[in-house]
Amino acid sequence: MNRGVIWLLIIAVVVIGLFLLIRPPNMTEQKDEIEDKMEEQKEEMEELPGIKPLNDGTYSGQSDKDDHNNYGSIEIEVKNTKISAVNYKEYTDNDQPKGADYPYKPALDAMPELEKQLVDKQDPDKVDDIAGATGTSDKFRVAAKRALEKAR
Repeated sequence: MNRGVIWLLIIAVVVIGLFLLIRPPNMTEQKDEIEDKMEEQKEEMEELPGIKPLNDGTYSGQSDKDDHNNYGSIEIEVKNTKISAVNYKEYTDNDQPKGADYPYKPALDAMPELEKQLVDKQDPDKVDDIAGATGTSDKFRVAAKRALEKAR
């Protein structure tokens, strides 16, 4: 056989081999994989708290009692699927609202700040603790989550 024909055959085999190695993957398979992944992500997102939109209305929630039998109660107003207003109060062991006569002022001062944070951040888990009022912050988040569960 002629050397030129042999070289031509070698070049043809190499070119065909390279084409088979670098050809684009089957687009139908790729499309199916992407659609499957998107469906999985959609299902995962539906299971996550905070992903489902809030229904408009006013919702209430209450925290558990702490070591001193104090608890928090919240009312959350939702408009256009967003938290628009929050009213939080804490109660003493005899079910009386904590007021100006309550001896621990940091707890009283924290409440308006917690309310503001929830409206701004739209997520109880993103509401920061208030220094000196960690217990109040914790009760606030629990009460808010319980109220928002009713809004979904």
